[in-house]
Amino acid sequence: MMMNSSATELYEAGIRFKKTKSRSLKGISFHGGVLKLPPVMVDDATESLFLNLVAFERLHAGAGNEVTSYIFFMDNIIDHANDVNLLHSQGIIQNAIRSNKAVAKLFNSLSKDITLEPESELDIIHNQVHHYFKKPWNEWRENLIHTYFRSPWAILSVLAAILLFALTIVQTVYTVFPSGS
Repeated sequence: MMMNSSATELYEAGIRFKKTKSRSLKGISFHGGVLKLPPVMVDDATESLFLNLVAFERLHAGAGNEVTSYIFFMDNIIDHANDVNLLHSQGIIQNAIRSNKAVAKLFNSLSKDITLEPESELDIIHNQVHHYFKKPWNEWRENLIHTYFRSPWAILSVLAAILLFALTIVQTVYTVFPSGS
């Protein structure tokens, strides 16, 4: 079962991103709500480099599929420029091209016609992240943050509504049970 949740959605559900010290594509791991990813430099040569490596993996038996799996994994967590921005802020993506939108488009276009081998290391990590994300508390938290806490004004309005509700309860209690008589 593949996750289709972006980095932003995963972050809102409580999953944190950390940069690994290793630059190996095998350095991806997930434990205790922390997804560790190796840093990657994205520049003008990245697309041709990844395409050539994927072609090499497909055409040479025994070459493995680490690059193909990595591109598939990154495409799953990168949908938009905000996902790239989040990963950049954690030191995972070092962007040396035009914009975060261009990086998102790059990973989305690289993964066309790519599938992930079942039971591979990254497939197992996909499943671990997906199960963590789908826990009721994490899903509820992501939905709450995504719906109600997008801006400071939304946060203030939710806090005002909670305060108003609390004051209404206090007023009702004092009306039903007047003190001092």
